[in-house]
Amino acid sequence: MNKAWLIVAKKEMTRIWEDWKMIPVTIVKILPQEVLRFKTEDKDWYSAVVIWVNKKEVEKAKWQKVTYSMTTEFKNIDDSFSNSYKAWTSLDMSLLEGVEEINLIGTSKGKGFQWVMKRFHASWWPKTHGSKFHRQVWSLWNRKPRRVQKWHPHAWHMWGEQVTLKNIRIIDRVQQDGEQLLLLKWSIPGSYNSFIKVIA
Repeated sequence: MNKAWLIVAKKEMTRIWEDWKMIPVTIVKILPQEVLRFKTEDKDWYSAVVIWVNKKEVEKAKWQKVTYSMTTEFKNIDDSFSNSYKAWTSLDMSLLEGVEEINLIGTSKGKGFQWVMKRFHASWWPKTHGSKFHRQVWSLWNRKPRRVQKWHPHAWHMWGEQVTLKNIRIIDRVQQDGEQLLLLKWSIPGSYNSFIKVIA
């Protein structure tokens, strides 16, 4: 059972010295977030905690609806977590006390619609001697069946997929100017300010 769940925003990367070695680290910011509600097996057929991030202010006079920048849920919650944190309880860095390694779930950077040269690192065809085929796909293969195989390399959207990283070490915890920051070893998926789920 997992014991902690948080949503962070990816910031820039940097380097720090550790044991006379320069190691790359990624800085992530813990966003203001609260527990929206708990799902139970009796009512929702499974147990989970729903967390929202960045609640937007609304004007009651205009009957505006409450919206959030992100709302997500985490399954396999621990009993001690559900007993300690009720609905509308804010979550912060205190959840990660004594935790040295975490798991991350994010979305990798999308690179658009790419041809086989970039997506599959296909080699170039000859560039000289009158060749008119330079950035072409490899052979489309067999005579029978007379169709292209499903697994054959073709152009398609590149990246922009969900990526899960496990056992990412927390190098340091920093609280500065009212912000809570984590320094994580190595790089993590996502672009600048993208949301990343933290599971500990």
